[in-house]
Amino acid sequence: MEPARLVPAEGGPPGVTERFQPGGVTHALVSGLVEAALALALLGCSLLAASSSAGAATSLSVAALLWAVLAVYSLAVALLRARVYAAELDDEAVVLHGPGRARRYRYDELSAVQVSRGRTRLVARDGRVRAVRGVRGAVQGNRFRARVLARATEAAAGGSGGLKPSPPGAARLPGEGG
Repeated sequence: MEPARLVPAEGGPPGVTERFQPGGVTHALVSGLVEAALALALLGCSLLAASSSAGAATSLSVAALLWAVLAVYSLAVALLRARVYAAELDDEAVVLHGPGRARRYRYDELSAVQVSRGRTRLVARDGRVRAVRGVRGAVQGNRFRARVLARATEAAAGGSGGLKPSPPGAARLPGEGG
């Protein structure tokens, strides 16, 4: 898991934007390259076996195709993890970056941050749940939750005249009852 990097906020008041990106880029990239090499090796064996056994050549070609599809998938995952998926925290909102576009969720629109089975989700006050794909694993998820709660508390304290911070283990955002 990659540690959060601090980058200057774009426009607006000067502040700090925290960026969370998933780890596993190198693992997915190496997996994709090994799978591609295996596909090429199987294809080469298929061409060599074509003269002696058509059945063996067909089987090796199908296996090469399967490994090529797996290689493309692994390389796409590596690309998405490296360039697309991210979660940013600024002074006003959580910004989730995905393949389509960036989506912004203001702290006052959120009611909870769930971390279970290594997946992190934002829960809106209307009950909608949004997966945070820029955060992977329980450790990074718990750190993300703590930072969202701290920033939401700061935002609520600044806008409503001083809410007290939530206890460290709380999963609810300020202003959310129950």
